[in-house]
Amino acid sequence: MLQLEAYLGLPEVLRLIEEKLGAGVWRCDAGGQMQWSRGFFWLLGLDPHAVTPSYAEIQRRVHPDDRRPNSDPGELMTDRSLLDGEFRIVRPNGALRWIHCHTEVLLDSAGEPECILGIAVDITAQRRLHQTLRIDAERYSALTQVAGGLLWIGSSDGRITALPNGEKRPESHRFFGKGWVELLHAEEREAALRSWTTSAETGRPYSVEHRLRQPDNTYRWHRCSAVPVTNGDGSIREWMGVSIDVHQEKLSVPHAATSRLTGAQLRAARGILNWSVKQLAARTGISSAIIRRLEEYNDAPQMPDGAMEILHRVFSDAGVEFLFPAGGKPGVRPR
Repeated sequence: MLQLEAYLGLPEVLRLIEEKLGAGVWRCDAGGQMQWSRGFFWLLGLDPHAVTPSYAEIQRRVHPDDRRPNSDPGELMTDRSLLDGEFRIVRPNGALRWIHCHTEVLLDSAGEPECILGIAVDITAQRRLHQTLRIDAERYSALTQVAGGLLWIGSSDGRITALPNGEKRPESHRFFGKGWVELLHAEEREAALRSWTTSAETGRPYSVEHRLRQPDNTYRWHRCSAVPVTNGDGSIREWMGVSIDVHQEKLSVPHAATSRLTGAQLRAARGILNWSVKQLAARTGISSAIIRRLEEYNDAPQMPDGAMEILHRVFSDAGVEFLFPAGGKPGVRPR
């Protein structure tokens, strides 16, 4: 570095730093007189040939909400906070910029304060990025609060590494690592692990329903869904999932063969699939006239068991599920 200094003059180094870093330098002596570098004029959006450097001029450019109390520039020697830290400035053209200012008091040969030196850097881009990250973090926090189940983050080998909203669920620690596997009911464990292996290998979303053992050793049905979070090159970094308790829902849906379809369910099912009456008739072999007559009822119309089973099967194969809750009206949804 000492050899390099012989080839570089201070003006060249200062110009390079200011241009490349978006920086500026200012100096204020004990009497309050200031000098600004060309870069500092640029930061404030001012013309070096039209403006005289002064503390008052800086204060005029500082955003009203960030201004310090009116002070004498001589106080900069004892109160560096007057021009130290982050604050916004408003350029003459109305542009808003964030700058970060570092200050240092320089002493004379007698050890007395001689001047204060400041270096200001434009940090507008960093502040905008920080704001974006803050908004994303707040949205993520809100998501963890409104999620209707236990959120989890896992690795591709099936280990759960984090539970974003698990702090309010004392029993959630049971899921960490591969502890969730031991909580699966024996009858669903193999299928759930096989489905997870397939998703981890292919990157396809994971979605299964299974029973999980509770702290009191009973089992409740849960619907577990997850999607991969990828790196820039498309490789999977981790998985984000949610496990939702659907026990009551599962218990309130008897087998379709024991429940009578209503006309309202038939209309809704056709609407979900965007099928016409003729299309449904073609798929079931039931005449269009009979289908129209069945759909006129809001409750369960009289129909042969064979026709009801055909309608159940055709709609089920097309991805529609009929709901028959113990209390409330029968419903329908995509499966």
